[in-house]
Amino acid sequence: MSNNEIIENEEQNEFIEQEENSGPSRSSLMADKLKNWINGQNKAAVYTIGALIIAGAGIAAYLFLYKYPKEEEGLNAIYKTQNLFISDSFAMVLKDAPKLADKYSGTKAGNIAAYMSGVSYLRTGDYKNAIKFLEDVSFNDAELKSGSVGLLGDAYIESKQLEKGLELYLKAAKSSTLAADGVRWYRKAARVCEKKENWKQALEIYETIKKDYREEESASDIDKYIARAKSKLEM
Repeated sequence: MSNNEIIENEEQNEFIEQEENSGPSRSSLMADKLKNWINGQNKAAVYTIGALIIAGAGIAAYLFLYKYPKEEEGLNAIYKTQNLFISDSFAMVLKDAPKLADKYSGTKAGNIAAYMSGVSYLRTGDYKNAIKFLEDVSFNDAELKSGSVGLLGDAYIESKQLEKGLELYLKAAKSSTLAADGVRWYRKAARVCEKKENWKQALEIYETIKKDYREEESASDIDKYIARAKSKLEM
């Protein structure tokens, strides 16, 4: 092969290589992909932030234009009924409290109205409605919470649903932060066990009172109940 032919072949190969590499390089393609991905991420971030702003504005509008005004309106509306409740005028309470509980449902005022309704129905002997309203009550305060559970237990016991009442008494006793209330609900639970002739569980409850509330005045006579439960088990 002549020198001219060699040079011509080399030039032709060089031309082919240039043609093959004339498109975008691999690194350039990767850079474009990375750029597109970053742009996509930026758009997603913008959309997310925008959605959060819209959601935040919606929540703020709900709170300040609806919930807070309704809370204030409800608390003002139940003021008179609260005074009747405090004075144990339960029949008078029931003229307005159930309607207020429904009207202001989902607010603190509605929750208080439901509690007053449930207790008033319990005190006036309407146990079905007492259960209905007390089951809807939800307090954050530990004592109000355990107290409403215990009162719901009273309503179930009066409705002859002993197992449910016992369950609620034990729940109220265990969640109570006041010793006197703990003893109160445990005693009620033990009496239900006695009524069911379940002296073993009654004894366990009385012994719990002695162990956990030995300093509480209302538990000072617990030994006689322990002795009675033991004697029943020995019969």
